[in-house]
Amino acid sequence: MLVAVAGCSLPNVASSAPGTAAPSASASATAASPAPTATPTATPAAAPTVAMTPLPQASGQLTGTQLQTVLLTQSDFPAGYTLSSQTAVDSGGSLSSSPATYDLATVSCATFVEHLGSTGFGETAMAANTFSDQSQAYDQVVYQFGSTGAASGFVSGIKALAGRCRSFTVTDNGTTGTFSLSAVDGAPVGGHPSIELTQTGRLGASSIVLTMLLSASGADVFAGAAAGVGASAPTSMATSTIVYTLMKRQSAAAVLG
Repeated sequence: MLVAVAGCSLPNVASSAPGTAAPSASASATAASPAPTATPTATPAAAPTVAMTPLPQASGQLTGTQLQTVLLTQSDFPAGYTLSSQTAVDSGGSLSSSPATYDLATVSCATFVEHLGSTGFGETAMAANTFSDQSQAYDQVVYQFGSTGAASGFVSGIKALAGRCRSFTVTDNGTTGTFSLSAVDGAPVGGHPSIELTQTGRLGASSIVLTMLLSASGADVFAGAAAGVGASAPTSMATSTIVYTLMKRQSAAAVLG
């Protein structure tokens, strides 16, 4: 999801590149096609969005295995995007009470981008995966926490972290690249506030760009990202559409659960 979404491409960017092993974004970046002459812009053109109505706060505590069924499927993504099975990750069939391995207030920028989209942030459960098409990808992640405050704190913590990660380096297989994070408030999704996290950088011959929308609802944080490795981020599907659809699917799964 970021350089590595994670578990995905959020959850890290590098893993979003097709045909790479999750969750190492850097590995995927080096395998990507050569970067274009100009580094792609971080913010893609506006993509079509679905009509949104207010949604209630997410409720219930689902396991990672159950959250995996909440994730969007092949038919939800644009034609040509297929599941990168090696990027699929979840926290398993039981809830976790382990403290965070990665404290957003102190974790290094490189460690954060390498692990966003996988476990270790103090969640009770999570699930993520990536759908890719050559050098572009869409990531989706659901993090579930023990309380509403913990979920909203996760999002605000990421926004604060981006403020201190304006420039940092990531090294993979002997290749070092410089990256940058930024975060701004996004438009509400289903009535819930959001932030847009942007990552740009270059590793070896490949430029990397990722925009991720994160929104906290109840004890859950829903995230959708568009990433490009050696290419601009895709624009055929809005990240807000991913997040909104995840919210609706979690609500249905919580009722069934």
